[in-house]
Amino acid sequence: MRPPIDWLAVTLLIGLIGPPRIAANAADSLRVTGSREPETQPSAIAQQSPIDIRGDDLQVVKKQAVPPLTFHYSTHATVDLENTGSPNEEATVRGNVAAGDAEIRVGDRVYRLVQFHFHTPAEHEVDEQQFPMEMHLVHKAADGSTLVVGVFLRAGAANATLAPMFSKLPKQSGAHVKVTPVNLSALIPPHEESARYTGSLTTPPYTEGVRWVVIAPPIDLPETQIAAFAALFPEGNSRHVQPVNGRRVATDDSHFERDEGVPANRIH
Repeated sequence: MRPPIDWLAVTLLIGLIGPPRIAANAADSLRVTGSREPETQPSAIAQQSPIDIRGDDLQVVKKQAVPPLTFHYSTHATVDLENTGSPNEEATVRGNVAAGDAEIRVGDRVYRLVQFHFHTPAEHEVDEQQFPMEMHLVHKAADGSTLVVGVFLRAGAANATLAPMFSKLPKQSGAHVKVTPVNLSALIPPHEESARYTGSLTTPPYTEGVRWVVIAPPIDLPETQIAAFAALFPEGNSRHVQPVNGRRVATDDSHFERDEGVPANRIH
């Protein structure tokens, strides 16, 4: 873990969170691929996702050096749960969110929450530690750029926000189930330190320029509900970690790895 360096943080953040390069319809094409990836993979691409977030790649910066995250999520939203294609490789249960129900401000840029979905097992890793599930909250700005907030889920206590959705998971491809009211604000851990980097979609066409914010710490979900989701996609629906290729990952949490539950003897 590297110590805070003010001038380097500024340089780093310009590269990490500058205006993303992404097609306007990228969020609409964001789907979830199975753990069996297609034979044709993007080649010679430097900024792919997901990654293993390792201490060797983390650059600790002061809180004022990263744009603050301000969530404006509804506490009484209606979510349209959609099974996007079980049992195909590119499949998940996606929660489609109506316009006006949720947005995030990152510095002076506003992103609207378009949808959230789940991967099992988790796609990102922390020092080679993999969680049983990861939630991706996909946001889109007016200029078409995309920001994804990643939240890890671990087997644990009941989750009052996710329970109504996981008890109604649509099992058939193309099926929809409406769930209301949903407290979207409770999907974000209260401890909002994060790791941020520039990466890509984790499904074809693997478009780059996506701003990633992976938040610590993980949230709980009962093991039975994680298993119920996994049963819908027995081959998995996660992409393997991709090379960092020299990227630095900015964090405002000097204990990011510990806060994500990595044992001390595994922190790099």
